[in-house]
Amino acid sequence: MAVPMTDVSVTLGRQTVTGSVDANCHVDEHATTTNTRAYFVVMYPWFGQRVAPDKPQWGFTLEIRRGKGAEASDQFVFSFLDGQRSGTIQTVSGSERMGSGTVRVTRHGHGARFDVEGTYEGGDVVRATIDCSAFQKSEGAGG
Repeated sequence: MAVPMTDVSVTLGRQTVTGSVDANCHVDEHATTTNTRAYFVVMYPWFGQRVAPDKPQWGFTLEIRRGKGAEASDQFVFSFLDGQRSGTIQTVSGSERMGSGTVRVTRHGHGARFDVEGTYEGGDVVRATIDCSAFQKSEGAGG
């Protein structure tokens, strides 16, 4: 069985990293507008995974809360780390706000494209495009 790959491009300040990676892309149907679970979750590497030396040695996480009347809300967390640079945008109410930004979700086929634009808490501009070719089944705790 072929693993669905995720095309990623992240620009932090003046530097850009790109790759096609085995990311964990899933939709959590247990997420509601009133609980704290993320509806869309995209993570590379997978939780607990050790990345092979020939694969990209950077990582990111994007979690988007469920919106009222829509799949996605404007409440999300995006973080990126490449060993030298890191940053976080967090717009989730009830949590410490870090940076500022927007995320757009465009569904296609069995997956979706996520476009993040904003400013990290340190002031660097960030742009990220994450294109999940397909969502995997969620194996998360609680459900």
